[in-house]
Amino acid sequence: MNVMEWIDQINGWVWGFEMMLVFLAVGLYLTVRTGFIQFARIGIIFRETLGAIRERALGSGGDVSPFQATMVALGATLGSGNIIGVASAILIGGPGAIFWMWMAGLVGMATKFAEAVLAVHYRRQFADGSVSGGPMYYIARGLGMPWLGALFAVFAAIAAFGIGNVVQVSAMAGAFENNLGVPPVWTGLFAAILVAYALAGGIKRIAAFAQVLVPIMIFLYLAIAIAALITHASGIIPAFVSIFQAAFTPQAGFGGAVGVTAKEMIKAGVGRGIFSNEAGLGSAAIAHAQAQVDHPVRQGFWGAMEVFIDTIVINTFTALVLLSVGSWMRGGKPFDVLLGSFSSLGPAKSLMAVVLILFVFTTLVSWAFYGEEAATFLFGEGIRWPYRLAYVVVAFVGGLGSFSALIRLSDTMNGLMAIPNLIALVLLGGVVARLTRGFFSGEPCLPPE
Repeated sequence: MNVMEWIDQINGWVWGFEMMLVFLAVGLYLTVRTGFIQFARIGIIFRETLGAIRERALGSGGDVSPFQATMVALGATLGSGNIIGVASAILIGGPGAIFWMWMAGLVGMATKFAEAVLAVHYRRQFADGSVSGGPMYYIARGLGMPWLGALFAVFAAIAAFGIGNVVQVSAMAGAFENNLGVPPVWTGLFAAILVAYALAGGIKRIAAFAQVLVPIMIFLYLAIAIAALITHASGIIPAFVSIFQAAFTPQAGFGGAVGVTAKEMIKAGVGRGIFSNEAGLGSAAIAHAQAQVDHPVRQGFWGAMEVFIDTIVINTFTALVLLSVGSWMRGGKPFDVLLGSFSSLGPAKSLMAVVLILFVFTTLVSWAFYGEEAATFLFGEGIRWPYRLAYVVVAFVGGLGSFSALIRLSDTMNGLMAIPNLIALVLLGGVVARLTRGFFSGEPCLPPE
């Protein structure tokens, strides 16, 4: 068995059905430990986040506002997988996969809440006031296992080059070439220049990009999706019916997904939910750690809201368009199926190309920061500029050809990130519960020993 076969075997395991159940189980565990916070405190979550978007600092520590930190995290999660990946889930698992995507999103809200809470609580503050945080820090400081934190950092630093870089630039290059006739080399150069400029300014410049671009791309995409749904309004109710009907009668199958088993459907739905919102992978916690907040739980609310926007809102609108139009039933490549669903709008390809480019760029920049922070945890501050240079070079060449080996390796690294992170979430669940109770009872948040 060669190296790539080993990678494919590991990849099949870390993204397999059994691991999907582990993600759900940890999410359910954290839901219970936090007092079903995503349901019982949903009003407070909305009031503390979308109801009171703050640009100012809420406490000491951190380099960006809570809103900016969340936009960086959303910039990473709202990648090409959100609009193309939902089509893949339906093509593989049928309409019922969307029901399980929702389940993954609902429990994932508690998971991401816990990740954000721990990221802020255990982050490291330096003499100049800057901070670093994320799973590598709450594993090392919270569990006293620096070796396990380092393992997470290795996985994240490598995964960033594939899932956050090559995959995204390739999608951007394809959109430019197919819709605008732009050669991939120019797309790579364009991506490299933008990424270099954003990275040179550190988290503050990345956050400045994210707080502008992420809301724009969300509203633009939702406007396109709503317009498509208006033109196919008669299919909306049947779309919902097909989701619930297929979720509980998977063997019946629908369209191109005839004969889908319950296992295939659950794997497709849960996998898409996890892959798109990253709850359990731990990556977004690196961004949330940068927030200037007076209590970790306050940033936890933003973590829960991040999953809600990503999976319950964006992915659901995508699914409804696909199911209402019905073009997915003819099968085909996910991106072609997606474009076919928006064809009634006229310039669908151009509109979707613009949205895809925005999704790709924000993911590209946010994941650069994730990888850089992970590398810094391993090698110290001196690695920042070499890592940035390497990331920019990969962004340039990412759209020029096939990097299937790197992409497959990064998929594996992305999945392996979850193992140390999920272990930490379970073992530190008591800390999350204590901090949550303390926040609502007005107790001061003491720093970890």
